Amino acid sequence: LIRAAAENIVREAKSPALGLKGSIRWVTSGREAKFAKNDETLVARLKKSRASKALGVMARLASPAAAQLVAESGFEVVVLDHARGAGDLLGAVGLIHATARAGAHTLMRVPALSHAHLRRALQIGVEGIILPSVESAEEAQDLVSLCLYPSRKREDDSHTAEARLKNQPFRRMDFSFAPPLVEFYGQRIAEFTRRQGESMLIAAQVDTPKGAAKVREIAKVEGLDMLFVDAMHLSGADVERIEAAAKEHNRLLGGLLVPGCKTEDMFRAGYKLVITASDHGLLGAGARACLRTERPKR
Repeated sequence: LIRAAAENIVREAKSPALGLKGSIRWVTSGREAKFAKNDETLVARLKKSRASKALGVMARLASPAAAQLVAESGFEVVVLDHARGAGDLLGAVGLIHATARAGAHTLMRVPALSHAHLRRALQIGVEGIILPSVESAEEAQDLVSLCLYPSRKREDDSHTAEARLKNQPFRRMDFSFAPPLVEFYGQRIAEFTRRQGESMLIAAQVDTPKGAAKVREIAKVEGLDMLFVDAMHLSGADVERIEAAAKEHNRLLGGLLVPGCKTEDMFRAGYKLVITASDHGLLGAGARACLRTERPKR
């Protein structure tokens, strides 16, 4: 039931009749993703080309089988919804493996700006983090800091990679005799930080009028990759303000399917990632469709 409903949504969203064939390059999905050149991450693929787009689905059932089914149906991205779903970090491991086996990318929408939750989420292999209800640049900066420096506590001072390299205790000593691991310790730390920032998609979800009012300041935060829109409690003007801020500050734009809009409308408006459904909703839709077809008429 889940797979049939998911395939219908993907087929409709990617239909050639929509007139988007020449303007959209779908992010690799299915088993082809396992053999993608250079093992590119989701954020790298979305940033590579203006035509790159991705269809996503929310995973709320905490079921690896359901996650694999929707990924095999053609969705490129599966978002583990820890903000509203029943999943936990232990169960997330199985979902990540099932999604990867189907060739899709895995993101996680975390319940709050929690150092403990974020640190553990990054260790189990998600490719990106979505933080809901971001309402200030300070919250966005804290999110970026926790994603790039997960081993540091929030109360610790947040140095840049360059500052850390400059302040290395071994910098003024002669380590020409030492093995490369010691000799280039500072450079390797800086390189690790750069690569971690390039491979991790960091998204701030704007879903309140207060957040929409501060979205220009949020979009300015260095290291933030995406503004993610949940328009359920936003006005049309709020959504337009978020879209304009993403374009002005060269941020990726993603979001849940806006009520009253179609997927192609959002792609034309500049969205790179659109979450069109949830595994919970797909199961319900498939069950209702089955009943309509199979229930004997009285």
